Amino acid sequence: MNFYDKVKEICEKNNKVALFVDMDGTIVEYEVLGDNYYKNEIKGVFLNAQPLKIVISTLYNLSKIENLDIYILSLSRSIMITEEKKQWLKNNAPFINEENYIIICRETGEYNSENRDYIKSSKMKERLKEYDYVVLLDDDHKILKQTQNDLKDKGYVFHLSSAVI
Repeated sequence: MNFYDKVKEICEKNNKVALFVDMDGTIVEYEVLGDNYYKNEIKGVFLNAQPLKIVISTLYNLSKIENLDIYILSLSRSIMITEEKKQWLKNNAPFINEENYIIICRETGEYNSENRDYIKSSKMKERLKEYDYVVLLDDDHKILKQTQNDLKDKGYVFHLSSAVI
């Protein structure tokens, strides 16, 4: 069963579902930049990155499911990148509500190397007050495994590869 059909099935079995989607390497081309890059050297890199159109098209189709809300759940190194990500989303995925952007910034102390692997599952668990079930689409194996362990029977995780077949 493909990603779209599996999410649709999850929505049929639950009253209210939230789908959390990573950005870097999941809906947008991922460019590997070293930790030593300065802010001014990476300016525009994210804003000009290419969308993964097959995934965005699937998300657009999923956005039509009445009991499904789509969230962006992404990590960001800096405030500048956070702002570029928001602009990128407005340009490339306008069907996702801006209120549903959850971009966690390292520069402002929202995450660090110690909580990097579980910060996303923490944000998702907070939403279980509003949703019966939560789903994560990501490309990071550590984050996917941690999220599946944290959510147990209240959530499901998909690797990006599930969304491109």
